[in-house]
Amino acid sequence: MQYNQNTPASELIDFTSNIGSGQEFNRDTLHLFCSPLFLKAMYELYDKNIQTISCGSGKERGILPGITCNYDTLSDENKKLAKNLIISEGQFRIGAEITKDTTFAEFESKLLDIVDIFK
Repeated sequence: MQYNQNTPASELIDFTSNIGSGQEFNRDTLHLFCSPLFLKAMYELYDKNIQTISCGSGKERGILPGITCNYDTLSDENKKLAKNLIISEGQFRIGAEITKDTTFAEFESKLLDIVDIFK
């Protein structure tokens, strides 16, 4: 699929990967696991040693589109920052609403603004 910064975010939210179960998860393979919508935020979280659990539309759980992270593995400082983002025991969500008019660039920027608060 071709996309650019003006592509509607809604067109990229339901990414399905074609990776095998044995695919290693590391910084070099992040692009295989998630939609381009989440990639920059995923890189930053990875570099900040914040463990991600999943990313996607959140429709199945009734939560915002975004990235679910492991709260329990955060530093004490980051736990304080994530306190208002908790969605369930041990998990917090970095997410933002997507409307029909939300562009790739706008959604990505919203996620990165949240990721930037973490150490």
